[in-house]
Amino acid sequence: MKPSINATITADAALLDIVSKWPATDTVFRRYDDVAGVCLCCNCLFDTIEEIANKYSLDLSSIMREINDVITERNKVNEDKNVL
Repeated sequence: MKPSINATITADAALLDIVSKWPATDTVFRRYDDVAGVCLCCNCLFDTIEEIANKYSLDLSSIMREINDVITERNKVNEDKNVL
């Protein structure tokens, strides 16, 4: 299954679903590992982004913005490759 070009992730999406469709989003979660005190990709694969933010007192709106920015940027790169 090819990820949608115009995808927008919502807070009820599971971490595993996000990183499996958009591997580049892994960088967002890794940036929050130190704040959370755990490897989010190791310990929270089946949790939603909202659950993760609540559990580790993370700023949900910042995480969501960063995830969607990575996806948007990745989609632009892929679209540019298709144009060439």
